[in-house]
Amino acid sequence: MDWRVLLGCISLWAGLVQAEVGTFDTCREYFYHKREPRGFDTDNKAQICQRYNNQCHFATLYDKVNRVPLWSAYIFRRSFCQEQPPRRNKWFVEPQLGDPSKFMEMLLEDEEPALTLDMLKSKQALNEDYEDTSYDRGHLNPNSFHCGDGNVATFTLTNSAPIEPCFNRIRWSKLEKNLKKQLSRNCVSENGTPYLVTGAVPSATKKIPIEDEDKEGDRTREYNRVSVPSHIWTAVCCDHRDSNHKFSFAFLAENKAESRLQFIHVKQLNSELASLYQTSGQISIFADNCNAESQRGHEILSEMRSALNDAFQILLTDGYSQLLPSEVRNRLDQETSQLMKNTNLDQNNMKLTNIRFLMTFPSLADWRDYFEKTYNEDNLACVLAPAAGADPSGVAKASGTSARVCTLQQQKHLPYSGLTAQGWSCVGQVCGYHEGTAYSWCYTSYKKDWDYCCIDKCTVNRGSNQYQCSRGDGELTKCSPQYSTVTVSGKACRADHPCGLYGKSYFWCYTDYQNNWEYCCSPRHYCGNHDYDYQWCYTKDPQASSQHCTP
Repeated sequence: MDWRVLLGCISLWAGLVQAEVGTFDTCREYFYHKREPRGFDTDNKAQICQRYNNQCHFATLYDKVNRVPLWSAYIFRRSFCQEQPPRRNKWFVEPQLGDPSKFMEMLLEDEEPALTLDMLKSKQALNEDYEDTSYDRGHLNPNSFHCGDGNVATFTLTNSAPIEPCFNRIRWSKLEKNLKKQLSRNCVSENGTPYLVTGAVPSATKKIPIEDEDKEGDRTREYNRVSVPSHIWTAVCCDHRDSNHKFSFAFLAENKAESRLQFIHVKQLNSELASLYQTSGQISIFADNCNAESQRGHEILSEMRSALNDAFQILLTDGYSQLLPSEVRNRLDQETSQLMKNTNLDQNNMKLTNIRFLMTFPSLADWRDYFEKTYNEDNLACVLAPAAGADPSGVAKASGTSARVCTLQQQKHLPYSGLTAQGWSCVGQVCGYHEGTAYSWCYTSYKKDWDYCCIDKCTVNRGSNQYQCSRGDGELTKCSPQYSTVTVSGKACRADHPCGLYGKSYFWCYTDYQNNWEYCCSPRHYCGNHDYDYQWCYTKDPQASSQHCTP
């Protein structure tokens, strides 16, 4: 009997990788509600049920013109595997894409004598297409999400696209590792089923192999065969019989070293993909979007975002090119290069002393919305800086934009804070229970002036309708949140004296070291028109003592 003869889906060649091309009927278990993603152009596309050792392991929609998968759909079942097969060097190809009537199984390129490269390469990528290029064979369905045969089955070029190495090995790899942890803890362990779809957006112009990159000058091969995706994305759905445990979310990123990961809802991903793929209709990854706007999904996305940037070293290494504007980055690179060429430089004694994080906003109203959200939900304060023309500290200028800017600071109630409840800077010590007191405090001058410190968040007390915080001895004290370094006239506050109460009933700050001062807008009222034809704001809480202001 010819070994290629099949009975149904059962292979008579044990261990051989095989696939069904043309229908998803035998692998619908890998789709949420057994329905494949909709809205993708199906011309010159192949539906593949990826099979290995007589079992379907995932599903792929393959683009035979661009020679990359549009997406692969799979299920994450468990995070720990006792033994994993070694990573493969040669990946499988799919001969059915060339001649489905003659070849019924997925093979290695040299496994079948009757299988010629000309038969294969007309509609799919080959291993040699990735040789001597600056791109990885990047899994869509990641091998690390599967054990045993499921792991092996992912090493097929119908599940691979050219991915930029730094993006693939650092940013996307870290995302996959963290995603496994989150799904294990929040879905699989809660008796949920995680359905995932990972896709690639083909580029019409950028393709490998690239002739200028080919190091083997004495060989002949075709160039510009396999599309380099412009974007990579993943949609996640945790299906659960209890809707409170059901959630979804998505990731989208450009396929480049300097890519910034977007953490978004599935609904937003559908919209983004319709534009990127230039489809005539709407795209739907999951039927009913899998509870797309659930609070649980939002919480898990926040956890992942934090986990991927949980250390300064990670943030600096992975996000250097994203966090700094190009002109600032170029200047720092140039200055660093000049510095390191100094023959008398002792690197052992060189220190990085300070770093600050800035956020930009198109308007004060946008800043106000963000300030409230981060202040209430996180332990951060988005402290407004003056506009570029009135900013001696250079904060706005350093942002590389004309938009409004804030600096991100930890809130004053956190350990080792150097700010008192009413805004004074500690002198010679940080906030704490000094000299055996029952309350937290610190000195604010060398003359031993002092002020209480907050041990919890400085928030508006419902009873007094004013900002208060706990001082540590069971009593409350007045406080002012970190929120601005801008006066009502638009001037900059003194560097060591941001807007605050400082023992007064109104918000104010010193503008120089000669005791000149100005009012500040209240933390609850930004400078704007507020239904009038001039700019104004309140300088007292609650909503009292208005002043004209300059935004």
